[in-house]
Amino acid sequence: MVTLTLELKLIAQVGLIGLPNAGKSTLLASITRAKPEIAAYPFTTLEPNLGVLQLPRRRIIIADVPGLIAGASEGKGLGHAFLRHIERTKLLVHLVDVSKGPEELWADYETVRNELNTFSPSLRRKKEIIVLSKTDLANHEQIQEVGKLFRGHDLEVLTISAATGEGLNQLISEITAKSK
Repeated sequence: MVTLTLELKLIAQVGLIGLPNAGKSTLLASITRAKPEIAAYPFTTLEPNLGVLQLPRRRIIIADVPGLIAGASEGKGLGHAFLRHIERTKLLVHLVDVSKGPEELWADYETVRNELNTFSPSLRRKKEIIVLSKTDLANHEQIQEVGKLFRGHDLEVLTISAATGEGLNQLISEITAKSK
């Protein structure tokens, strides 16, 4: 008798990544018709959610994966089981909660990047849009300081508030251009 194990991977052009509560599900609900569970506590998303960004001449499938934590690539938290789903995406949209202090925010960004790099070298090479989320919860000076920190590492960032809609059109334009 032969045993065959099949693994199903989601097929999405874009993967939303970030720590728990970075705003991934809120963003998915804001730019698609998806209705993911959204709550103010970590690990609300227990399974990947898919949404379709409907454009005039194109549809882009977006996967919202559970929040990644330190050690996710080694099986901690929910991330390990779902990192496989973003391997087939063309683009990663990395959400970082801007309402935190700059040093903590940078550490959060590096935590997720390290988990991606540890899990798979192919994830290291994926195109990435870095998004400072939850701008409605931060002041202008804080957002500027964080942007300066990322630019100091030669990284460009977009700022959004999925709750208010601020910056979503620019993000959609970037997703459209980079997911081809």
